[in-house]
Amino acid sequence: MKRSSDKCIVLLICLLCVHSMSLSQEVNLRFDNIKLAAFIDSITAKSEIDIAYDVNAIPVDSVISVDFSRIHPFEAIKQVLSSNEVLVTFLNNQIIIGKALKTERDAYLRLKGRVIDKVEGSPLPMVNITVKNKVLGTITNSNGDFEFVIPNQLNKDTLAFSFLGYDNHFIPVESIDSVLLVRLTSHDIHLPEIEVKYQEVNEILFNVLENKKQNYWNEQSLLTGFFRESILQDAEYVQVSEAIIEISKPDYGKASSMERARFIKGRKQDDLQKMENVDFKLEGGPFQFSRIDIARYLDFFPKEESLYKYEYDGIDFRGDDVLYKVKFKPIDDNGDLLYEGTFFIHSKSYAIVHVDFSLTKRAIRYSRKALIKKTSGKVKARPKYADYSIDYRFVNDKWILNKVTGVIIINIVDKRQKINSDFRAISELLISNCIAYKGDRFKWSESFKESYVLADEIEETDIEFWGNYNIIKPNEAIEKVFKNKQDN
Repeated sequence: MKRSSDKCIVLLICLLCVHSMSLSQEVNLRFDNIKLAAFIDSITAKSEIDIAYDVNAIPVDSVISVDFSRIHPFEAIKQVLSSNEVLVTFLNNQIIIGKALKTERDAYLRLKGRVIDKVEGSPLPMVNITVKNKVLGTITNSNGDFEFVIPNQLNKDTLAFSFLGYDNHFIPVESIDSVLLVRLTSHDIHLPEIEVKYQEVNEILFNVLENKKQNYWNEQSLLTGFFRESILQDAEYVQVSEAIIEISKPDYGKASSMERARFIKGRKQDDLQKMENVDFKLEGGPFQFSRIDIARYLDFFPKEESLYKYEYDGIDFRGDDVLYKVKFKPIDDNGDLLYEGTFFIHSKSYAIVHVDFSLTKRAIRYSRKALIKKTSGKVKARPKYADYSIDYRFVNDKWILNKVTGVIIINIVDKRQKINSDFRAISELLISNCIAYKGDRFKWSESFKESYVLADEIEETDIEFWGNYNIIKPNEAIEKVFKNKQDN
């Protein structure tokens, strides 16, 4: 459906990189003793076809020799990887290389279920689910539901469920696919039984800085993440975009070196009937969210001329861990893009465990230029809300990034088109795996850019699309959106 460009709304919250590619190309490829990664790069240079691949699916450092004449890159890749258990697809002039679903499906266990409050029976959203002492992880959705894919060899391990304000819960992993109902018990606070040494706020924040090196990874790592953008117009889903991404994260001691993220695979669902007169897009998502890491960059922490003031706000619990709560808010809420929120800080290690933060009410009133990149002068767009959270989990004596979420609400008014709607944009990043990574950082050409719009780059695909990747289970409403698309 063609839309008038003067009604386009673009938000600076989510990103994608746009590729310009020709659809039919043949190349000559002759190499002796070239690394597979360099061979893939040479195809991109010769053909301008973008290639996305899972570094865990192919031997990128293996050395090959090839001699192809007038061959399409897709066919060349398939021949070179014919002895590997991989799935090679060609979509939208992009070659995608991932783990083969059929050959690996039986090597994985699929665990599904719901997490609820033991007393009230209400579903618990955003519960952390991990294999104990392993980096693999997922979370529950807003309905408390989850799906978790783990290697079969972990069938004797233990699932760990953790959530702020609740006791940790552990369940042995069965050797077969399972459906679980998990009941978490809220943590009863008996202050006389808990020894918590009171500390001044400045001392707590100082200890966070002093212990940063020992609390987080001091080597480059590769994160596998699931990223979802959902747009609702007046509480109804009008667009859902999902992707598996990889993030190259420098060590936590090098805050001047920035993360880079790249696309592995994705799908989307569009139902633009309600957006016929407003082209609402999100810009910069994976790019922006891959760089939200408060423990690494120490956002909102005291600087030489601090913008924020701090207040001790008591304690909270995650399982048996006691967490200090430290509130922060602007010293001078002058309308700049300033935030207020709460740090949750581990009382023993002084690691940042969780942060909730949002634009102040005054900042929201003046945030239009920052959040909204383009709109017609006759269309009124007013930000109403911008709220974020970031969470970490503990694995093998270190804290790693776990999830990042963001919700913004924009009110759109166009009297000519009789539109007065609230658009809610929800962005979710789940880190499902994390490994030490000795390889080179992603090339700029294959990395997400600030102008990248995810929904413009991917297409809705079949139900088995995700294979063995861990994702955030869709809410029922989103599931219906995808199901309706497949039924049409």
